[in-house]
Amino acid sequence: MKKIIFLLFIAASFAASAQILKPAKWTFTPSKTSAKVGETIDLVFSAKIDENWYMYSSQLKVEGPLPTTANFTKNDSYQVVGKLTPVKPKEKYDDIWGGKVQYFEHEAKFIQKVKITKANPVIEGKIECQTCTTKDGKCVPNKDKFKFEVKTI
Repeated sequence: MKKIIFLLFIAASFAASAQILKPAKWTFTPSKTSAKVGETIDLVFSAKIDENWYMYSSQLKVEGPLPTTANFTKNDSYQVVGKLTPVKPKEKYDDIWGGKVQYFEHEAKFIQKVKITKANPVIEGKIECQTCTTKDGKCVPNKDKFKFEVKTI
């Protein structure tokens, strides 16, 4: 009997892990598809957020929730300039975190400036964020790989 319960537990664990929640769907577009070496361009990170979900911004004034971050794979074909900047996030006081938080509903947009330092740069990495549901407060981390195609002129 213990063996059957154990096997059912393992099967349920595999079934649960197979259903990964992805309440944010990302797209990645450069402000320009062609640029000169030495030029600074904007990389636009956009997410469609499922109904009844929200995403934390990249700039939080409290500790606790995971901010949205862009982690770039380093190479010498570009240089990150400044920080990942949220575009028009909402703000509210959150009792759980004891302070104001910036967040997005429905859509999120972030801008990262980069300087092109070599011809045909390879700009890639991972974006990480935390999304939470307004229904029961469940939060899930999300990671997505990104790649920006920029040709040099």
